[in-house]
Amino acid sequence: MAEVTTKTKKLDPSVTDLENFSREIFGMDLYQWQIDAMKAITGKGGKSRVAVRAANGSGKTTCLAAPAALWHALMYPNSITITTSGVYRQVKEQMWPCIRSLAAKVKGWGIQVNQTDLVTNSGSRIIGFSTDDPGRFEGWHAESLMIIIDEAKTVNDGIFEAVARCQPTRQIVISSPGGTSGEFYRIFNKQQHLWSLHKVTSYDCPHISKEWIEEQFERWGRDHPLIKSMVFGEFMEADDERLVIPWATWDNATANPPRKSGKDVSCGVDFAGGGDENAMAIRRGNKVEKIVTWRDRDTMASVGRFIMEFKKEGLKEDQIYCDVGGLGLPMADALAEAGWNIHRVNFGGRAQDPDAFVNRSAEMWFTVARLLEKCEIIMPDDEVLAQQLTQRRCSANKNGKLNLESKSEMKARGLSSPDRADAVVMAVGAKGQLDDMLMEYVRPSLDEVLNGSFPEDSLPDGMDVGL
Repeated sequence: MAEVTTKTKKLDPSVTDLENFSREIFGMDLYQWQIDAMKAITGKGGKSRVAVRAANGSGKTTCLAAPAALWHALMYPNSITITTSGVYRQVKEQMWPCIRSLAAKVKGWGIQVNQTDLVTNSGSRIIGFSTDDPGRFEGWHAESLMIIIDEAKTVNDGIFEAVARCQPTRQIVISSPGGTSGEFYRIFNKQQHLWSLHKVTSYDCPHISKEWIEEQFERWGRDHPLIKSMVFGEFMEADDERLVIPWATWDNATANPPRKSGKDVSCGVDFAGGGDENAMAIRRGNKVEKIVTWRDRDTMASVGRFIMEFKKEGLKEDQIYCDVGGLGLPMADALAEAGWNIHRVNFGGRAQDPDAFVNRSAEMWFTVARLLEKCEIIMPDDEVLAQQLTQRRCSANKNGKLNLESKSEMKARGLSSPDRADAVVMAVGAKGQLDDMLMEYVRPSLDEVLNGSFPEDSLPDGMDVGL
C-alpha cells in the first residue's frame, strides 16, 4: 500500500484500516456490529467477501457501505469501486448522498465528485450505476476492485454471476432480508462458508428507539413476517403452506369477540363472473353484520340485484366499495350509469405501504388478519366465509413484499374463488383508519377523453381511461 498523506500530516498506519479510518478521518462513532463488519471488510491481504443482513433503519448504507467505498478509493491508488443496487434510484438517492457527504470531510485529499462518480488524484474511481443486464456489468477490472451491492435482495441472480466474473478483491453485499429465495438468501445459507456473515437487529442500533420497535409489534404482531425482516433481520419464510389467516386465529377471534362498537357503515362488493358468487358484505362499526350472495350468469341482472340490495339495506353510494379488476370495471360502470357511483378499489393497484405489500389486495387481507389476531372484529357465523378466509396462502417475494395466492392458483388446488372473503376484506379494510387507501374514481365523459382534459394522474394505479 502506498504511503498516504493529507495536506497537513502523514497518516499513522493504524488509521489505514476501515474501522480506524472511519473514526479518525470521518469522525464516526461506531456500533459494535459496524466495527465487526469493517474489520471483515479490511480483511487480510487486501481481500474480503462480506455480507450483511440488517434491520430497517440500521444505517447499513450510511455507516458501512458509503465509508467503505470512500476508504477504498483513498487507501488504494488506481483502484475502482463500483456501487450498485436493484434500481438506479437506490444508488442515486440513497448511496451517493452519503458518499458526497463523507467526501466533503476530506476536501484536502484531491477529490472530484459529481452525482454518481468520484475521482481521486491518485487515480482511483468510485462509480455508481445499476442495470438488469448482466452483460453490461462485466468488464470491471483493477488490481484493487471493490464491488458494493446495496439492497442486494433486489438484485437478480444474473448480476451476481457477472460480479463474480469480475473477480473483485473486495465484495460487500448488504440488504434488509427479503424472502427465502435469490442469491442474497443463498449467501446466508448454502454459500455461508464463502463469506463473512453479519446479522443486525434493531436492538443492535441504539438510535432505533424501543418505542418504535414496540409500535411495530403492536401494528403487525410480534410473529408477523415483516417483523422478522424489519426488526430481527431474519429472512421471511416463503413457504407455500403459509396462510394469511390460520384457522387457529379465526377460531380464537370468533370465540372471543369484542364488544360491539361504532356506527359507521361500509359495504364491500365482489362482482362474480363465470358462475362464481356475487357477494356483498355489510359492516356496521366493528361488526360484519350480513353477507348476501347469489349466482347469476347475466351480469346486467346482477347489477339490478345489487341496486335492490343496496336500497334494502339503506346504503348510500359513498358507503359502498367494489373491486374493479376483471369483470368489476364494466359492472361498476353499469352501476354508475344507473345512478350508483360507488367507490372503486383496484386490488392489483399500489399498496398504501408499497415496501411491505405487492398490492392493495394483500395489504387489506393482512389488515383483516391483524384485526382477527387482536380479536377486534366481529365476524358472522358463516362456514363458507370461514373456509375462504382461512385457506388463502401468502408468500414473500425476494424483495420482502407480501403477496397473496392468486385465484387461479387457489382453483388449481380445488378451492373456490374467495368471493365472500374479498367482500368482507373491502367492508373491513377499505374504510376508517385506512381512508387514504380508497380509490375513488369518476368516469370521464367522452368529451373529456377526446379533448385530453381529464387528468390521468387522478386515475387509480394500473387503470387506463376506458371508453
